[in-house]
Amino acid sequence: MYIPLMIDLKKAVIFGGERGEGLQKTEKLAAFADEILVVPESNYAAEFIELKSGLQPHVYEKIELQHDRAIPVANFVASYENIATYVYGATLVVSDLNDRQINEAIFRCCVENNIPCNVIDTKELCTAWQMSLIDTPNMMAGISSKGTCAFYTKQTRIELQKEFDHRSKIAEILTELRNLLPADKRSAVLEKIYGDTELQSCFRNGEWSRATNRGRLLVEKMLN
Repeated sequence: MYIPLMIDLKKAVIFGGERGEGLQKTEKLAAFADEILVVPESNYAAEFIELKSGLQPHVYEKIELQHDRAIPVANFVASYENIATYVYGATLVVSDLNDRQINEAIFRCCVENNIPCNVIDTKELCTAWQMSLIDTPNMMAGISSKGTCAFYTKQTRIELQKEFDHRSKIAEILTELRNLLPADKRSAVLEKIYGDTELQSCFRNGEWSRATNRGRLLVEKMLN
């Protein structure tokens, strides 16, 4: 069984991350991982993969890279001899290699070293999955069909994006109100504030300034 889990991604290693779906994973993980290493499948790969800030061209989700990044590409292509060296210290390993046997060797090495591994489109060689993400300033959600229907996962994300953009603004306001409250009263007071009819009307209509002012007034009343 798999459980959705948010982790601090220190180092990601992506085999075949210089092209195709592997490049898409490189661009996506660049928004989250402190360190990334691409292990090429071809000797003709560039020394670095240059990524510009903003939305990435091969990533389907609305995920923005905050700063330009130059992702290093290993000097040697993936082989049985260097797998252990490359995956050492990784938080996550992804592979998009065409060679099934090397993918199996990568998977075994990761399992032996307790490193989450995802061999793209090969469920039996995975101990981790990357979900389709909705990423907004104040909320994030991962969506998965549990490996059964990637099309509908993508479609669900598209259909929910606008809803999450809206709810992100609500979360921003509630976070501001939460920070005005004593720690021991936050949950109970926020529950009462959230149930306020006028505040809910502001949320529904996207009246964000009015909602903020109404929330502050409610906080003041409840604390006095």
